[in-house]
Amino acid sequence: MRDLLRGYATAILESAAEAGRARQMVGDLRAFSLALTESDTLRNVLTDATIPARARRGVVHDLLDEKAAAESQALACWAALVEPAAEFPAAVLELVELALETADAEEAGHLRLVPAEELLGGRTAVRERIRGYADRLFQEVERLELIDDIEDELVRFARIVDSSLGLRRGLVDPSAPVAQRVALLDDLLSGKVLPATARLAAYVLKAGHSRDLVGTLEWVAGLAGEERGRRVAKVRSAVELDDDEYARLVEALERTAGHPVKVRVQIEPSLLGGMAVEIGDTVIDGSVRHRLDQLREALAPSTALRDLSTSEHDRS
Repeated sequence: MRDLLRGYATAILESAAEAGRARQMVGDLRAFSLALTESDTLRNVLTDATIPARARRGVVHDLLDEKAAAESQALACWAALVEPAAEFPAAVLELVELALETADAEEAGHLRLVPAEELLGGRTAVRERIRGYADRLFQEVERLELIDDIEDELVRFARIVDSSLGLRRGLVDPSAPVAQRVALLDDLLSGKVLPATARLAAYVLKAGHSRDLVGTLEWVAGLAGEERGRRVAKVRSAVELDDDEYARLVEALERTAGHPVKVRVQIEPSLLGGMAVEIGDTVIDGSVRHRLDQLREALAPSTALRDLSTSEHDRS
């Protein structure tokens, strides 16, 4: 299982355990894993590397829609998006085990203890785990302005840690148990920051290699900034959208993005028809103007067009 998926799974399972749904996730993921085993068609589709990851995620979403807990659906969809296609069934089996461990820990009254072997790897692996964890927490935040608050709180906390040598040593001391350092962090942040901020900071300590705590906190704050960009969809439309059209557009974009999206529509008659959407680094141009430009480029080398152009010139 990729570190990106492991971090995401840790966050979503923590949230499910807090809501009392970790055991339900075990059942959902087991049923999904069994479906992969029993259905050759489903398995072939979800392990076909020639099918785009977003399309495979769409298959999983539709299969589990209204049949599994929202957390189970989100986790399976994320696995389809980020795991190599050939490794997807094995990743689902690992997710079942993680869910089972989380549910057992929840029923025993504590959080799942992360085995040391899960924290192996260098700086890149650690940051991938943190990125996956952050991605899920951001998905759970519905209001765009709260993403701004998380970013600001992480930056301020990083500055506090950077300015206090004693605090920094207390939080990164490798000889101190992780649980002790997380408890110190909880004392510092409890009631002073948003729960998502506190969880992110705590996971930075748990994820391993936390000696560069200040730099990592600032990097996570940057992830919040990236998320803010993915939360705003800039739409250019040739015509005004009525309420139903706007609602359908928002629904489609949120389904594609996997989280709430703020849609800003700008009317541009020059597009002639259709619309163009920019959300984060993704640009979807479905305007008539764009299609005409593509057609013009495709036809530009045509001998027939060149001949036509020449004959028109000769007649003039």
